[in-house]
Amino acid sequence: MRDKPDQRRFEMLLRAHQGIVFKVAGVFAYSMHDREDIAQEIAAQLWRSFASFDERRAKFTTWMYRVALNVAISHARRKQHDISG
Repeated sequence: MRDKPDQRRFEMLLRAHQGIVFKVAGVFAYSMHDREDIAQEIAAQLWRSFASFDERRAKFTTWMYRVALNVAISHARRKQHDISG
């Protein structure tokens, strides 16, 4: 389990850069409900991956964007698979 400073730092960074999450979610979703679902999935994945974030390798916003994009693409693929299959 991670300590409180990690959680506080994550929450602060997420709040400061939440526009990235909503922008990516908006590109990959047609309805408000889908945008909210994707944004929630992105936030959850960011938290699960936060321990592996290495600020020596990338800026937080770059890392956040990559995670957000991967989650959104996966969501879109699942949605497409549900529709076609």
